[in-house]
Amino acid sequence: MPSSKEEGTPFVIYGVAAQCSISDLFLAGIIPGIMIGIVLMGVNYFTSKRYNYGTNKKFQIGTLIATLRTSIWALLVPVIILGGIYGGIFTPTESAVVAIVYSLLVGVFVYKELDKKAFYEALRDTVLINGQTTFLVGISMAFARFLTMSQVPTSIASSILNISNPILILLVINIFLLIVGCVILTPILLPIVTGIGMSPIQFGIVMTVNLAIGFITPPYGCNLFFASAISGMPVTKIAAKILPMILVMICVLMLLTFVPALSIGILG
Repeated sequence: MPSSKEEGTPFVIYGVAAQCSISDLFLAGIIPGIMIGIVLMGVNYFTSKRYNYGTNKKFQIGTLIATLRTSIWALLVPVIILGGIYGGIFTPTESAVVAIVYSLLVGVFVYKELDKKAFYEALRDTVLINGQTTFLVGISMAFARFLTMSQVPTSIASSILNISNPILILLVINIFLLIVGCVILTPILLPIVTGIGMSPIQFGIVMTVNLAIGFITPPYGCNLFFASAISGMPVTKIAAKILPMILVMICVLMLLTFVPALSIGILG
């Protein structure tokens, strides 16, 4: 879990902890993000075919173009956010405010679906979901503080340093991050991975993907509670269907760990 209530993304938190460029982290995350998107779409496709979800309509290019035309304003959100960050117009944290203001304007004046009732319901749902997740974050932060005071991460890091095989070190670190899932470990683990030749940017990508997997891993993955709050389905039912997504994301994680070009290659 992220260890800060003020920073909005693991990239920002890691960038501060590791003292590396947050913009480079966002840029390096493009290819990994596309990879994860593709494998998750693949899982969704085969799951839909297996359980006969959807409308069974055949793909038509005209339908795709019409859908893109109606959704272009929504698709511009990541363009505005990333363009603003890379262009130095605003910081990654400030981009959240930009996204909210843009979404409000588009919802009211373009799609004209955000009336007073919808706005109130959005605020109510936001408060409920935020209250639920804030409680989870508080518990996880307390657990992270307990680990730090008990010097558990330091002890584990010392044990990792006794391993001579770099590949085995990376595998152990990945397993460790999947279980603990704390960016607070950055100052401890970063010297280890840089000592065996891994770039801090690549490690940031690896750590963030680990966190993303942890967010959906039962029983305490916070995104499971997000999904439960939004869909109204119990967490246990969602968790039972999440395993294929976890497996394909772990496959991507292994590629990102041992193939540096997939993350830092875009930086030149």
